[in-house]
Amino acid sequence: MELLFAIGAGAYGATTATYLADLFSQGDRLARVARALLTVTLLFWAGVLAVFAAQVGAEGGVRFWLCISGWSLCALYLMLLRRYPLAALGSFVTALATMLALLAVFVVQPAEVSETVRSWLLRIHIGLAFVGITAFAFATGASLLYLGQSRSLKQKQKGLLQRRLPPLDVLDRLAYRGILVGFPFYTLALLLGSAQAVKSGETGVHLSYVLAVISWVIYGIVLQARITAGWRGRRAAILTSAGLITALVVVMQYSLGMAR
Repeated sequence: MELLFAIGAGAYGATTATYLADLFSQGDRLARVARALLTVTLLFWAGVLAVFAAQVGAEGGVRFWLCISGWSLCALYLMLLRRYPLAALGSFVTALATMLALLAVFVVQPAEVSETVRSWLLRIHIGLAFVGITAFAFATGASLLYLGQSRSLKQKQKGLLQRRLPPLDVLDRLAYRGILVGFPFYTLALLLGSAQAVKSGETGVHLSYVLAVISWVIYGIVLQARITAGWRGRRAAILTSAGLITALVVVMQYSLGMAR
């Protein structure tokens, strides 16, 4: 399985390189190539994950959800690409999928499954957390494009990248929907994580939990401000990005076995 995972990570990387090259090219030939590569990569990963799930079942743990998150993020991107001109988002989405796949390849060892990880409560906690993070990752990608598009408009630049992006209000709406979808899942994940800690008799507060709460607070502030105060634009985009960075640090801690 390690070889298949490595091939899949390499396929994500090749797709990322193609999307990056497309940002600086004329025409849409490279965009079509990148889209085809991503489609093939997702089909490959679907087969790999089906085999992996059949072999290890629910004990795939963090490794399984790392790959599922990357796959889901790219699949969602392809779906939205049918409706919005989001070609510029492809490099961010596939780069993040590459990072998640590499973590699964080089860091997480499925053979080392502790009794704690075998808990169904913790399995559900991990799954919900990754669903939330996947939605936050898409919101962050849209937010980064918002920042780039906004800066270009203020400076009255009209390059290739700007012509491939949807209007600011569309990017802002996509970022908002990503947070709106991810926040309930992430909230449930934190609650289940707390319940798991109580159930296992753990004492003290782990750094990973503190960081997870910080990211939850950040997204809660953004969501609350958007709903009640009509918060939009640059501040929301920056906080959305900060929330994802904090959440990814937690993911890396769990993947590296440093969640203490």
